[in-house]
Amino acid sequence: MGLESRKAHFEAQLAPYWRPLALHCYRMLGSLQDAEEVAQETMLRAWQRIGEVRASESIRAWLYKIATNACLDALRVRRRRSLPHLVRRARTMGDGAPPHEERWIDPAPDAWFEAEDAEDEREPGPERRTLVRENIGLAFIAALQWLPPKQRATLILSDVLGWRPLEIAELLETTIVSVYSLLQRARKGIESHAPHDIASEMTTADEEALLQRYIGAWECGDLDAFTALLAEDAILSMPPLAEWYSGKEAIHRFLTHVLATEPSRYRLIPLRANHAHAVAVFRQKTAGDPYEAAAMTVLAMRRGRIARMIRFASPNLFSYFDLSESPRSARPSQAART
Repeated sequence: MGLESRKAHFEAQLAPYWRPLALHCYRMLGSLQDAEEVAQETMLRAWQRIGEVRASESIRAWLYKIATNACLDALRVRRRRSLPHLVRRARTMGDGAPPHEERWIDPAPDAWFEAEDAEDEREPGPERRTLVRENIGLAFIAALQWLPPKQRATLILSDVLGWRPLEIAELLETTIVSVYSLLQRARKGIESHAPHDIASEMTTADEEALLQRYIGAWECGDLDAFTALLAEDAILSMPPLAEWYSGKEAIHRFLTHVLATEPSRYRLIPLRANHAHAVAVFRQKTAGDPYEAAAMTVLAMRRGRIARMIRFASPNLFSYFDLSESPRSARPSQAART
């Protein structure tokens, strides 16, 4: 078999692992772009070191070892990522402009997590499905970033991917005793940073109805109707800006100012990110202009209200969610017309 044929065969073997590996890197790094770059680097390292694979060794375990070590290398020179409402106090109108040199985490499309489920060799029972939901939320991804890199890797390999201590020890080239110690400290660290997302306490139908009301109120520019959908202690966070607002009244005052200075037209497309409802926001600057990618907002719902809105003003995220730069139809959504 020639070099090109062997390479093609190797790439075909590795193809099913690409997305799960990228997701593993996303949990480690908190960034979609960084995750894909490190996953690509993993594939390159794997091709260069294909001769190291033992006949008895799992290709999956071998690839995760390469990816984990590549992430650990990357984390030696990269700053911790977080979300504005987790590291700064809320802003009120009149505050000075806060610095925003921080690096924020990204939301990830649910399709990435579905690929991991398909690659997972374990039976997807109720406990496993609950664990997966808890381990893909933005709150959990943000909490992971507070852990030292080796603790982070150990926790993900053990509690998310279900690796045994011996397997983790071999991957990290350490002892089982060290793995147990890393895992104990990681679990304490994750608990102290509130890893769990807001519990919805709503049926799927009620969540969908609330989402449609959210979309309709925003597309119609009805700020009062929009504010009525918010919980009293709602949060609006807006990375890459460091500022964020807490409470229905503070959010209303801020949005009144924004809509007065940015009389844009909007179209919102529902989607899913980190196992949560989200919307892709397209903006039309003036009538007749094409709609342009503006932001992506991940929502958390609680007892019939919107409890948290994290608005990522990063149009580059749209490509990860297979969204075009402009929605084909400029007509208002059904929710906006009713």
